[in-house]
Amino acid sequence: MTRVLLLALVLTLPVGAFGQQVPGFDHARHAKLFPTCTGCHAGVPAGDQSRTYPPVAQCRSCHDGRTQPAVAWTPPAARGAGLLVYSHSLHAQRAGKEVACTTCHAAGDDGTWMHVARAAPEKCLACHAHTATAHLADDNACATCHRPLTAAVALSDERVAALPKPPSHARGDFLSAHGAAARDGIARCATCHARESCARCHVDAARSPIIGALASDARVARTVAGKAALYPTPADHRGTAFINEHGAMATASTARCAACHARTSCATCHTGEGARSVVAQLPSVEEAAGRGVQLGRVSVHGPNFARNHGAPAAAQAMTCAGCHVQRFCSDCHAGERNTRRYHPSNFVSRHAPEAYSRDVECSSCHKTETFCRDCHTQTGRGAKAGLRTTAYHNAQPQWLLRHGQAARQELTTCTTCHQQSYCMQCHSDVGLRISPHGPDFDAASMRRKNPALCLFCHFKDPLGGK
Repeated sequence: MTRVLLLALVLTLPVGAFGQQVPGFDHARHAKLFPTCTGCHAGVPAGDQSRTYPPVAQCRSCHDGRTQPAVAWTPPAARGAGLLVYSHSLHAQRAGKEVACTTCHAAGDDGTWMHVARAAPEKCLACHAHTATAHLADDNACATCHRPLTAAVALSDERVAALPKPPSHARGDFLSAHGAAARDGIARCATCHARESCARCHVDAARSPIIGALASDARVARTVAGKAALYPTPADHRGTAFINEHGAMATASTARCAACHARTSCATCHTGEGARSVVAQLPSVEEAAGRGVQLGRVSVHGPNFARNHGAPAAAQAMTCAGCHVQRFCSDCHAGERNTRRYHPSNFVSRHAPEAYSRDVECSSCHKTETFCRDCHTQTGRGAKAGLRTTAYHNAQPQWLLRHGQAARQELTTCTTCHQQSYCMQCHSDVGLRISPHGPDFDAASMRRKNPALCLFCHFKDPLGGK
């Protein structure tokens, strides 16, 4: 009978036996006794595991204790599913030709009969070289020969931990680039990885559909337990402008940030309200699979920023609320009594032109209806209840006749000195009944928006509604 197929015996040996003489049975010493492989391994061609190894009685025909020493031998038990998916019966006839056992299991190139070894991956490439340039090449379709690691239940923790790494995994940019490779072919990753492989680093593992496509495996979980997560710095994070630009990047693609950052990572700096909606989209500590990047407080301001921050804050070049709560500003900008003064010395005596021209925005720190009015009233510049006077506006003749236009343009300016009751002396049903509305005022539209507003000055609906 022609020597066909691979010896199933060698498939039970450890990975470390590649290229080595098969231990446990000295094939070379028995070379003259067995002219064919199937004399002992009759079940291999048909895939019959019950006849993969010779029965004990066949060995005892020589090793009976008289002709040859007796041996105590039992066939090895089936180990279950391994990582390799291989069918001897499918390979028995390749392209209509019988394949000899020595094609894969001959040890060395001398052709010595019964000098056998475990099949090495390089032997596979002799036939499969049209698609595989090397055993661990990036372009391989691993599922052709291997089942997913999570289905290879016969592998021990030690063998899982000792799985060889492809050369691509040693490249300096692999950690940054492996995400794209996983998206292109997660089945290839599943040959050696389980969900816990990714969850070791990926904070968003529970949310990622790509990672979710991998099955869970307790052996992998035990292997990676205690190993530190690895977080390479992306190229766009290294620029000096990243601190100021990352907010827009995070808003545009929060999911990208969630791969490495948990909510607490960003909350280290973002203590204000400005970034809360974006930070809230990141996984919480309870939800996160990996620990995530741990950040200390980062300084985003340059030297002397405390003295020069007014212009950037006013122009909103930076969103202060992303890191600061309102009290942080008000501790300094809380009026004239604060020792950390925002205004220069003697500002009170000359603040009117700047306030009037909006060189400074008083309402950023002051509630003008109370803060400004209290001071203006005390100094005699504010209006007193029941007294219709133009003392403060004495530089503008006929102010009473012209003040309506100014009030409509900027009513908040008026409130620094006047309360509502002051205006109602003239502009209400209890006063002189002088209409404050301009020629284009749409009373009906205003009533539809807020009818209660009309009743501040009118005893009843002026349009006759009910």
